[in-house]
Amino acid sequence: MRVAAFVIVTTGDLPEAYHLATFLESRGQRLALVNIVARPLSNQLHVLARLRRNRGTRYVADLMLARAMNALHRRRAQHGAGAFPEVDARLVSHIRARHSHLDCGDPHASDVLGFVGNFAPDYVLLAGCPILQPSFYGLARRAALNRHLGVLPDFRGSDCAIWAFALQQPERAGYSIHVVSERVDAGDVVLCRPVPVQDDPCLGDYIRRVARAGSDGFVEVLDRLIGGAPLIAESQEWRGRYFPPAPWSTRRRAEQNYARLYQHAREASRAPSERLRSFAHTTPGSTAA
Repeated sequence: MRVAAFVIVTTGDLPEAYHLATFLESRGQRLALVNIVARPLSNQLHVLARLRRNRGTRYVADLMLARAMNALHRRRAQHGAGAFPEVDARLVSHIRARHSHLDCGDPHASDVLGFVGNFAPDYVLLAGCPILQPSFYGLARRAALNRHLGVLPDFRGSDCAIWAFALQQPERAGYSIHVVSERVDAGDVVLCRPVPVQDDPCLGDYIRRVARAGSDGFVEVLDRLIGGAPLIAESQEWRGRYFPPAPWSTRRRAEQNYARLYQHAREASRAPSERLRSFAHTTPGSTAA
């Protein structure tokens, strides 16, 4: 087993970061965390202004409605109902107590870059963070890797599962693990898998399953690297499309399309005997045995 150094970068102590940290700790690896506490308001306003220029005022209003509804749903969600129910405050405290960590507002500030550089990571792992510049991810001696919740190269950008269902392309909903590059979500692909519709009654549950599957796929890649396997990645073709954050209207369309697919999947998976019983009960003149 190879012992390497890993820096995990996340925002707001996202549970997927601690999912990776728990695995690395269990394998006796060196690890550190950089947690981006909050993006400055000026940055958020800059992003909204750019989206307004590129996509119009109606899109921005639609997007703000989506964010408001997401915040409402998060407040109503039951504790432990997310993709990583095992990641609780106790686990977060445990990881932070045992490993180097840094909370910051700007990942490209000199003290943050100094912290990462002094740790000398072999790999930088992105686990839910804003776009990083080469000054940060270039500190990785071997590679910087990202979990992207979309099938590359067809779906780059944000909310890719939502866009896939909104555009009626469910076969392209899934996740990819890729090498970080200057172009967003365009680095060489290490692992790419679609996630089919199964037993998730709503799109939100499905997206949580994709998030979990993506992190498990990330762990699978790291396990191979720790075992001494080389990092094998394939270049992306220069096609596909970059998607912005999904506005409310897109989310509603995706939810409706998902509901139809889910119902179809349930009907297709019913046992033949159950379909025969249903047919017998609904056929005129039929009698029960």
